[in-house]
Amino acid sequence: MDAFGPAAAGVDDEWPAEIVTEYGVPPLGPVPAEAPYGSWQVKDVRIEFLAMTRNDVLGPGSGWEHVFRVMQALAGRFGDDGVRLVAWFD
Repeated sequence: MDAFGPAAAGVDDEWPAEIVTEYGVPPLGPVPAEAPYGSWQVKDVRIEFLAMTRNDVLGPGSGWEHVFRVMQALAGRFGDDGVRLVAWFD
C-alpha cells in the first residue's frame, strides 16, 4: 500500500511527481490542498490520502518532543509566561 498524508511532509500544491508518474492524477482532484481525504485503487495498488492529526505532526517520533522538553525545562526555570516558541514560514 502506498500512502501519503500523515507519513508525508504535508499537503502541497501539487501531487507528488512520483505518484502522478506512476499512477496518474488522483481522482480526488488536481490539487491536494483542495482534495477530500480518501483512497483509490490503481491496478493492484491501493493509495490513501489521509487526514493528519496534531499527534501525527507533533507527537512521538516527530522530533518536536525534544523542543517541547526544552520548553518545559525553560518554563520550570523562568515560568510559563517566560517561554515562547516563534515559528517563521517563508
